[in-house]
Amino acid sequence: MESIKDGQPVDVRLQSSIQHEGQVAEPHELTAAGILIKKAGKTYLQFEEGGHAEPVKTIVKLDKDDAFIMRKGAVQMRLPFTAGDIRPGTYGNGPVAFNLLVKTTKLEVTDRRFTAHYELHADGARLGTHELLITYTEGHA
Repeated sequence: MESIKDGQPVDVRLQSSIQHEGQVAEPHELTAAGILIKKAGKTYLQFEEGGHAEPVKTIVKLDKDDAFIMRKGAVQMRLPFTAGDIRPGTYGNGPVAFNLLVKTTKLEVTDRRFTAHYELHADGARLGTHELLITYTEGHA
């Protein structure tokens, strides 16, 4: 990835909702300073999440046909998104790691907005239904 000086500073707002089978949806929200990077014709949003034992660096590939979220740090995760498709992903937290299947039901990327609705599956079972909205606005250097 390019250095921060090569990107545009942005303010990031992430809103998500996770619904596990038979339970009420759990909303989550975070705000962070980030950087919008354009590289090889693709656009990436990079930001760091606090609130963990160690920070989690998050990179989102903003593409309406082939997007992904990659997290590294206290949590290791790679979730690929292709609308109407099922793709393999991974999740790890400390010594626990496992493979996932990501079934994307909605994927929208517009100027300053990323939306993904998806199901996570592992070992043949649905782990939950997720709705994710990431918005980003011009930030301060």
